[in-house]
Amino acid sequence: MENEMINHYVKLVFDAFPESTGTKKQELCQRFLRKCPTPLAIKRLSRAEKEELLDWAPEMVNFFTALELGQLVAKSHEKIVGHAYSSVELGRSMVARFQGEEQENICIACTDIHNEIIDWKVLFIGGGCECVTYPDKIFQYALQCSAHGIVMIHNHPTGDIRPSNQDDSFTRRLERGCEIIGIHLLDFMIVGRDSYYSWREDKSLFKK
Repeated sequence: MENEMINHYVKLVFDAFPESTGTKKQELCQRFLRKCPTPLAIKRLSRAEKEELLDWAPEMVNFFTALELGQLVAKSHEKIVGHAYSSVELGRSMVARFQGEEQENICIACTDIHNEIIDWKVLFIGGGCECVTYPDKIFQYALQCSAHGIVMIHNHPTGDIRPSNQDDSFTRRLERGCEIIGIHLLDFMIVGRDSYYSWREDKSLFKK
């Protein structure tokens, strides 16, 4: 599978150089691939490195323009606010939203009494430890939104959606805190590369 992806990547890079480059096309492609042997290498290019590449291969300007367009498309997501909460629909939406995300995010979706999502926000980026240390920030935001219920979403860039001990402990703390302030904890989701874990769905299966 990995070899197929690399072969496809090499072909795309080769096709990115216009035919007008003539006999230089093969040389330019090989030089570019030495600098960026994988798609991830392109993703990690700094602005200065891109400018350096364009200095010796100005024909790549359309290639980088297409990349920026692709990144913009990848960051465009369907509107979440205004939709009724469903763990399945929200889970799928979150998988799409965090596709390719390399940092951990802690997000909150606030719902009204009809379980319709009234607000959505990324509260923490970079890891879950800060969120566990400052749960008051979560409750403060939920109260500001006059939320009747909340859904916490936490992505795992590794792709592993199994809850860690820290996730379990955090969910219990959230549940207790929500009971105290009168807000319903509707779900705690962990999002991987192509799947998600739902605390709510897991509880339902356990009850059965």
